[in-house]
Amino acid sequence: MAFERKECRIENVYLIDTLQFNMETITSVYCYSDGNKSLLMDIGTSDNIDTVFKSLTSRGVDLESIAGIVLSHYHFDHGGGSAELWKRMKDINSDFKIYTNRITKENLQNSAGHLRGAKTTFGKFVGTMDFLPDEAFFIVEPDDFLPVEFSAGERVRLLHTPGHTADHCSPSVILGDRTIFTFAGEALGTIYTNDKMLSTPTSMPPNFNYKDYISSMDKLRSMNPELIGFCHFGIISGADDINFVFKDHREFMDLFRQEIITAFNENPSTSHVLKKTEYLWKDRIDSDFTKIKGSDAFFGNLRLALTYGVMVDLGFRNPKYESKTSVKPE
Repeated sequence: MAFERKECRIENVYLIDTLQFNMETITSVYCYSDGNKSLLMDIGTSDNIDTVFKSLTSRGVDLESIAGIVLSHYHFDHGGGSAELWKRMKDINSDFKIYTNRITKENLQNSAGHLRGAKTTFGKFVGTMDFLPDEAFFIVEPDDFLPVEFSAGERVRLLHTPGHTADHCSPSVILGDRTIFTFAGEALGTIYTNDKMLSTPTSMPPNFNYKDYISSMDKLRSMNPELIGFCHFGIISGADDINFVFKDHREFMDLFRQEIITAFNENPSTSHVLKKTEYLWKDRIDSDFTKIKGSDAFFGNLRLALTYGVMVDLGFRNPKYESKTSVKPE
């Protein structure tokens, strides 16, 4: 099984554990570096920056080589640290930019509602999301390439993969006709297992859209990536393993959605829906996590949020803290 669940380097791809939520192998970011030029993919929260910097420098990646960061989406645990990162990086590399689409930018600049909702689920771990000025950004249209080229001619495409959120993208490193690495973000589920590649949903409210999510999975698969990185958590290589993950996640999402519909029709209470769908999570979160202090509350809140997100998408519930993004970055 070509599945890495710890910090590692595979050719020019660096997998970095942010140690988010004070737990290992929960949230990762990536760096693509040819030794002279580097590009971050996500940053985590404002509290994770020192951890990311330490990992990069320990592996020989010069912070001055980082041309910028490309974001998968605006959520606190992925793009939330962008403001703090930009403040710190502009003193290290004055050309540093946040490469993203217009809707991610707007959500980062208007993050109050998202932060309120995040704090109800994740408490003190959300960090800060200060306002970012326009000068911090370089806007890239969905599916276009960043104005960054590496020494062997690799370029990074901001592949638009909505579903988890309307702005969600999966930055992909392209060399000729090869997709040598795709950072899937949350477009292909999450993996909280060590010995098997069984995925969990990414249906966070209020912007999860099932139809877009499935279309984005098909789009990712059509790229034939040689490596796929997950933000929660790890990196997969090899055609057989990659195909397995696509198949497993598609089947799980179909079943998860249908079981929520069935349970809601029996009894519309959230507690009933959670109870009736609990069996679906068996074997999809390693028992090792239960040994970590606070993990029960973390995964319990996560399962509630992901179930609620599907219910919002189905029209069974209304968003609580954050309005839906009505305009897609097209």
